Amino acid sequence: MKRNQNDFITDIGFLLFILLCFISVAFIANDPTNYLVNIIFLNVAFLLVIVTYFTNLTFGLILNIIFIFSYASYILYNTVTKGIEYTAGTYFWLIMTPLFTVAAFLFTRNTTKLQQENAIIKSQNEYLGTIDQDTLLKNIVSFQNDEAIFSSISRRYDMPLVLLVIKVRHWKELKRFQSSEEMRLALQDISALLESCIRTSDVLYLLDKEEATWGALLLTDDPGAKLVSDRIKNRISEANHTDFATKYRVRIELRVGAKLFDPETIQTPLDFIEAAEKELEYDV
Repeated sequence: MKRNQNDFITDIGFLLFILLCFISVAFIANDPTNYLVNIIFLNVAFLLVIVTYFTNLTFGLILNIIFIFSYASYILYNTVTKGIEYTAGTYFWLIMTPLFTVAAFLFTRNTTKLQQENAIIKSQNEYLGTIDQDTLLKNIVSFQNDEAIFSSISRRYDMPLVLLVIKVRHWKELKRFQSSEEMRLALQDISALLESCIRTSDVLYLLDKEEATWGALLLTDDPGAKLVSDRIKNRISEANHTDFATKYRVRIELRVGAKLFDPETIQTPLDFIEAAEKELEYDV
């Protein structure tokens, strides 16, 4: 019901705006002696409409009041000091300008509201979404939820838990040599390669799309994490000589850091990521 009411107000605003344009054109055509002056006032009216669209109705009406006061003062000054007589048409723009502003506001109000709602929904989807659309991997939101489960299993059953953090070496520099589409495909190819290197019981995440950072939660110890790390590096090296050699103009190399879960020092999922990223410093 509310949506239908908003649509009705938008339609009324649109029709009113068209009607005011028609009246203004007819008025200007009927007064050829003041053609230039009327065109100037029409441009002022449209300028106030634009300002209202990008701000709000209150600010637009304030500008209209300033315009009306200034123009009315000018008319009064010429009437008192110079004895100039003005016809009823002189006051035409004093009425039409605020009407244009109100009509434009009614017409664009729903559109502006929809744009704001769309921006809010998009922001919420980016935050609450748990799957990356390009790679179909879980993102950092999922990681924070899953890490609590994995760490609980690790403590309860005394099982070692390792977080692998994988980054593409010189990712920002690689963007200079590859198009955005090629970089998107590279993310997909590397994600598929990484998934082939871990067990089905382990989980791979795309932690940061802009920095090309993946994370993998592994229920294993340090030697097991070292085996996975070596497997990843061997696979990417093989791909650089086969599939990647024909698809990309640069060599893709990965850095891998592994951190064993320690409940004494790691309190949050972000602490776990930070600790694993520090291990990347040793992978040179």
